[in-house]
Amino acid sequence: MQAQHIELSKLSPNDGQIDGLPKNPRFIRDEKYAALVKSIQDDPEMLELRELIVYTLRGNFVVIAGNMRLRALNELGYKKAPCKVLDEVTPLKKLK
Repeated sequence: MQAQHIELSKLSPNDGQIDGLPKNPRFIRDEKYAALVKSIQDDPEMLELRELIVYTLRGNFVVIAGNMRLRALNELGYKKAPCKVLDEVTPLKKLK
């Protein structure tokens, strides 16, 4: 599966809007978040190696993995993010 570059405006954090998939439990702040932002600034090519994992929902995408990276990309002014799109996966498989 090849990564797609999707506009950030079409990406939403996982707030529990997918049936059977709990909202994203991770939230980093302070030094750890600042380190993530700096890492993306210093090595943006690493985003291609660790894409956001997203699920299609009503014409947009919910981030299943990479919610903090999405937050950092928005803060840094990125317009698009590399994403792998999950289309036909059961909620149970999404959790694994």
